[in-house]
Amino acid sequence: MPNVVKGSKQEKMVVVPHRPWRRLAAGMLVCLLFAGGIVGGYWYGGEDAADARNEVTQLRELVSEFVIENGNLRQQLADMDRTVVMDRQVNAEIQDTIAELRDYISQLEQDNAFYRQAMTSEFENVGLVIGQIELRNSDEPSHYQYKLVMRQEDSTSQYLTGHVNVNLVGEQEGRRIVLALRDISDDQEMLDIKLRFRYFQNIEGELVLPQGFNPRQIEIKAFATAPMAKSVSKTFDWVVEGE
Repeated sequence: MPNVVKGSKQEKMVVVPHRPWRRLAAGMLVCLLFAGGIVGGYWYGGEDAADARNEVTQLRELVSEFVIENGNLRQQLADMDRTVVMDRQVNAEIQDTIAELRDYISQLEQDNAFYRQAMTSEFENVGLVIGQIELRNSDEPSHYQYKLVMRQEDSTSQYLTGHVNVNLVGEQEGRRIVLALRDISDDQEMLDIKLRFRYFQNIEGELVLPQGFNPRQIEIKAFATAPMAKSVSKTFDWVVEGE
């Protein structure tokens, strides 16, 4: 028996069989579990990485499409800017052309007025000419004798043909009234009084003023068709000889 000191704490001893193969099996199991964890982690981690790579690839493709679309939009915007600039240039050219045409038309009108005035001055006393008109009282009230002389200046042996309109302008009941000679004179049947003479032609007769009519002026417009086309007009004040 071993020596035991009296009064000291004594621990019980357990006798365990010596089995070294169990410790080896436990170590191997732990290694297998750790290796499995590593393989599983790699397996699952590998699938997530593949998905991530696919998503990155898709994102890259989408970004590439966006870049292409953005480039197309920029090109369209640039084309539109060029179109706007061209439209502005074309509009400016059109406005310049319109201004030039207006100036050209204005110049033509001035030239036309100048030549017309020159021709009028040249032919004013040539061909058809309105001579004079005479008004005289008749025996009856509101009855007047008239005589209009039409002439051909620088005439040749050719006859002048055309017509003349004679209108009497006045007031009646506060209104302006225009009366054709044929409406107030039985001696004229036509509104366009025919002209045909070589040297001169007298248009004469008697006119009757409507009641309440106050004469002011006599307007005469004459038109020649031969031997030269010409139109003349003249206005006379209502003046009766002897009044």
